[in-house]
Amino acid sequence: MASSPDFVNYICEQLEGLGAVRSRKMFGEYMVYLNDKPVIIICDDRPMVKMLPCLEVLLKGRPTEPPYEGAKDHYLLDPDDRDTLREAVRLAEEVIPLPKKKAPKKKEPAKAEGPVPWDVAWPQQMRPSLSDIGAWVNNPLLEELADWMKETYQVEPSIEFSKCSLDKGWNIKYKKGSKSLCVLYVRSGSFAAMVTLGAKQLLELEPLLPTFSAAFRKMYQNTSLFNGGKWLTVDVKKPKQLEEVQRLILMKAKPVKNRP
Repeated sequence: MASSPDFVNYICEQLEGLGAVRSRKMFGEYMVYLNDKPVIIICDDRPMVKMLPCLEVLLKGRPTEPPYEGAKDHYLLDPDDRDTLREAVRLAEEVIPLPKKKAPKKKEPAKAEGPVPWDVAWPQQMRPSLSDIGAWVNNPLLEELADWMKETYQVEPSIEFSKCSLDKGWNIKYKKGSKSLCVLYVRSGSFAAMVTLGAKQLLELEPLLPTFSAAFRKMYQNTSLFNGGKWLTVDVKKPKQLEEVQRLILMKAKPVKNRP
């Protein structure tokens, strides 16, 4: 069950007077910011805060759980305990850094609108940065996936050029060691994520297919087997599609455990 906008507004109202408060929808759920710092994540109408050292005394004994599969444990806050909620947010805001701003573009690629293909706008001899790709894709879900990959698997993206005629041009690859986690293909206004599942992983996926969208199920049925597995490609335009890609990746590799 996704969080309701009314509940998110209620949490924001509880924080009034601490500074500039706003919320942003992400992963189908919400992040609450204080002075542009992400302080509370809300999942299924449950407000949570990172388990920061500065909160150990204040929130001692509070239940903990991950906000979503693959994430670190967070403190679960009582939305009606206004004083504790405000104090936890105030303390967290003091130590949480501001999100990094996107680096200014160093080049001026051809505009995404019109007939110019991606591989023409950014030919092989002109390697784009991740922010350049983000400007072309123009969809915050790309940045959200990058953040999730870094937190879940502690991996950075590799930008590589493909000469394949079906998707020629620069793409983004994520790997855990020698294992490929996914490949992202650039589109205008979106991106496509390809996740390869083997025969064993398909056996795990098939009983779960009813919990995926109708579009995903249709794509799955139309994808032919290759060496017992399937190369599944999801066009990511909405949070639901991003969530499905994340579920596929989690079937390929378990999250990296953080070192104590």
